[in-house]
Amino acid sequence: MRTCTAVALLVVATASSCAAAETPSAPKGLLPASAASPPVAASPLVEPPPLTAIARPIPPPPPPQLDPDGNDDPEDPGTGTAPTAAHFERVGLPPLALERICDLTPFDGSLYAAHANQPLGTDGATVTRYTPIAPDDTAHAKSSPFHVAYDWNRPGEPTGGGGAGQGFLRVHSIDGRLFVPDADPPYDGFGISEHGTEGYVFVSDRSGKFAKASGEHFHPPGVPSRDGGAGASVLPRAYHVLDVIKFRGRLYASTGAVPPRERAWRGPSPGALLVANESLSRFTYEVDYPFPWQNGVWRLGFMVRFKDRLFAGIQDYDGREPNDYVVFSPDAASGRIDHADVHPRRITATGAAQTLRWYTDNGKLYWITLSRGSRHGDGALRVSDDGDTWREIELPDDAGRPTDITRFRDALVVMSERGLFKLAGDVPVRIATVTEKKTPFVLSDFFCSAPIAVFQNALYAGGQRNGALYRLVEDDAASTDGGAAPR
Repeated sequence: MRTCTAVALLVVATASSCAAAETPSAPKGLLPASAASPPVAASPLVEPPPLTAIARPIPPPPPPQLDPDGNDDPEDPGTGTAPTAAHFERVGLPPLALERICDLTPFDGSLYAAHANQPLGTDGATVTRYTPIAPDDTAHAKSSPFHVAYDWNRPGEPTGGGGAGQGFLRVHSIDGRLFVPDADPPYDGFGISEHGTEGYVFVSDRSGKFAKASGEHFHPPGVPSRDGGAGASVLPRAYHVLDVIKFRGRLYASTGAVPPRERAWRGPSPGALLVANESLSRFTYEVDYPFPWQNGVWRLGFMVRFKDRLFAGIQDYDGREPNDYVVFSPDAASGRIDHADVHPRRITATGAAQTLRWYTDNGKLYWITLSRGSRHGDGALRVSDDGDTWREIELPDDAGRPTDITRFRDALVVMSERGLFKLAGDVPVRIATVTEKKTPFVLSDFFCSAPIAVFQNALYAGGQRNGALYRLVEDDAASTDGGAAPR
C-alpha cells in the first residue's frame, strides 16, 4: 500500500489529503483505516543537533635537541645592516704568517688565525693573534696589533721526515678555551705514547694563551689541565688531526689513525673519531670509517653538529672513496658512538667530495665542497633543511669557487675566490668584487680555503698567497654599522 508519509513530515498542510487520495478502498468485511481510528496529527519538524568538531589529540612537541647546531665557536654577527657595496682592504701581515690563513676565530677581544703553508705537505704551523689598537690609545699607537700566539715551526730542527708541524687548519673556541688540532705532527710524533707515533691538540688557557714548545729541541708542551692550564693533548696512533668538536658532552677529534689492534705503518689506516678523557691529557680511539677496515689511508675531516647528528667529511689518500661524508647518529641515551651509528652518505655524482666548510644558520645546514662533478670546475655550495636532501646554490660564473660562509649583521654572506655575496633565500647578491689579477683568496689547496669571520662588527678574511689579513670596507661613506670598524 503506497503512502506519502515522508511528504507529510515535510509539508503538514497536504498530509491528510495525500493520504485520502492515495489510500485504496478496504477489502470487504474491513473498515477503512480512517473509520477505525481518528486522524493523527503530523509531528513538527525537529532540527538535528548541530555538528560538533571532533577533538583530535595534539601531538606532543619534539624533544629539545641535546646539542645546539654548529661547531662550538660563539658567534656575534654584529649590529646594523650589511653593506650593499664594499671592497676588501689589506689590514696587515702577521708575523710568522706563512702562506695561508685557514681559519679565523674571535676570542676574548682578539681575532685568532690558524696558519699553514701546504697542509700535510710542507712544514709550517702557527697561530697568530690580532688585537686592534684603539684610536685614543696613544701609548700603543706605534705598536703592532699582531702577535704570535703559538709557534710549531721548531726552528733549527732537521726537516727530514717533517721537522715541524705541517699546518693548523682550525682554531676553535670551546668551553672558554682555544683548541687547535695538529694536522700533521713532526716526524709522525715523538714517541710520547707507547705506540711510537701520535698526534696533538693544542689547548690554550682561559685567556687564550698557549703553552710553548718545551726543551731545546721544541717538543710538545705538557698536557693541559682540566681546570684551565694550557698544554697539548696526546692522540696515540693518530697521523693527522683535522678538527675538534663537542658532541653529546664529549670532546671528539677527527683523524686518520691506526686501529688499536693493528701494527703501525702496516695494514689499514681508516678515518677515526678519538674522544678526550676527563683530564684532557689524551684522546682514545672510539669509532672509525670505513669498517670493516680496508688497506689504504682514510681521514675524517671537518665536522659540524646538525639536528642532533654529527657530520664529518671524508678524505681518502687513493681517491677510491664512493661517499661524500659520514653521519654519526647515536641514540639519545647512548654514551658513545659505535659502528652501528655510522652512516656514510653520497650526494655528488662522483662521490669523494672534499668538505671545505660546514655552517648552520636558522635550521639549515650549508656545505662547501671541492668535487669533480660540480659546475664551477670543482667547487660547490649546497644547503639542506634536514641534512639528507640537498640543493645547490649557484654563484655567478665570474665569482670563482666558494670558500666560506657566515652571518654578518643582518645577512648570510658567502665568500668566494673573487667576491662576497649575501644570500636572498638561495639567490646570491654581490656585495664586493675582488679586482686583483691574482686574487688573494684563491682556492688552491685541498684542506685550506679562505676563511671569513665577524669581529667587532666588521668582516675579516684570510689571505691564501702570503697569509695577510683583510677587512671588508663599505664603499659608501655613510656607513650603517654604527661606527668605523677597527683597523
